[in-house]
Amino acid sequence: MDLLIVADSVERTQPLLHAAGEAGYRMVKFVGPNDEVALYASSMEVDAIVFVCDEIERAELREMRSITESCPMPMLVLTRDARQTSIDAAVRAGVSAYVVNCVDLSRLASLLQVARARFNQHRELINELNTARSALEQRKVIEKAKGIIMRQRNLDEDHAYRAMRKLAMDHNKKIAEVAGQIVTAAEVLL
Repeated sequence: MDLLIVADSVERTQPLLHAAGEAGYRMVKFVGPNDEVALYASSMEVDAIVFVCDEIERAELREMRSITESCPMPMLVLTRDARQTSIDAAVRAGVSAYVVNCVDLSRLASLLQVARARFNQHRELINELNTARSALEQRKVIEKAKGIIMRQRNLDEDHAYRAMRKLAMDHNKKIAEVAGQIVTAAEVLL
């Protein structure tokens, strides 16, 4: 696994680099918190990012959010900052694992595994949420189109749906696509 290390000083990362090497990880790049971390992360194709900092500052939070938006990946934070507001802000920014006062870096491999597992679980939940939202939006459009057909052709709900389904099958399209076209046409014509 290739790592990108974000820290304000190289000296603070030496124990981390040693532990990472012993665990079979490779540090690809070391950058500071103000160095456009997301750009490095996306261009270097790293597997995870480790933030090493005393306190969670705006610069780190900004970079975490940028990574989450542009190239989501597991992020591990090693810090001395135990404030609940910092933890909450980091998690909202996309951090997968947040460890306070980690003195035993021999656990680095397991901490990175936890970060990766939490990241994967979060991505699955986001995908499920997006799928549910899309299905709901499609359902709304289908219901709207069904209402338009019911009014225009003076049909009941079941017959309006059957007419829309037949139209979709005749044109080899999904019913949601046909429903969208009906709604669009109705907005133009009515």
